[in-house]
Amino acid sequence: RGPLDAAVAACPGWDLRMLTEHQGVIHRWARHCAANAARPESTDQFEPAGDLDADGLANWLEVGAAELIDTLNHLDPDAPTWHPFTVPRVGRVWPRRQAQELSLHRWDAEHAVGDTAPIDPELASDGIDEYFELAVPRLIKREGLTLPSGSLHIHCTDTHGEWLVSTTADGYHVVRAHQKGDAALRGPAEPLVLRLWKRESSRFDELSPVGDESVLQSWLALAGL
Repeated sequence: RGPLDAAVAACPGWDLRMLTEHQGVIHRWARHCAANAARPESTDQFEPAGDLDADGLANWLEVGAAELIDTLNHLDPDAPTWHPFTVPRVGRVWPRRQAQELSLHRWDAEHAVGDTAPIDPELASDGIDEYFELAVPRLIKREGLTLPSGSLHIHCTDTHGEWLVSTTADGYHVVRAHQKGDAALRGPAEPLVLRLWKRESSRFDELSPVGDESVLQSWLALAGL
């Protein structure tokens, strides 16, 4: 719903058409990687026709999503695959990654045109876990980021989920436990995952920061698109 030229706040320069095209290309790209255990030579083959209207673009998105779901439903979670992350290249990465990708961009699309439907707390908590397991190590590798020197504790208050993230002399560490950090951020899982991914949510007043503000802001500044 809403006009295709509606701006997407979390993705500067993007409108709803560009976000929809991005998500549809990602569906087809991920399906190729999962089905063939190989990276495609280019994404050109996955691009939509340039003259699609809103209904045509919606149909194109749904077709790609259905094909991806069918592939993931038949995917051996332990089978070899290709993906760009630092975790083992096995099939189980893809259902989770695509669920989280779509959850966040679904929120982006709704935010661009009106009210957003809630993100399920368990899905959001898993999104926090995946953020620390997949996204941060990839940002370190791809962007050469220097991580904050202090530690951060994240604590979901509406579902399971606690993490302590830190940087030591031998690298980046994630501990899934209740442990004190130099800074902490507590709250419901949805505004927590949106905050980590730099989305602006009206639910941010439900979050409770504790400890060293500079450490907290340094960790929250990491994410890109």
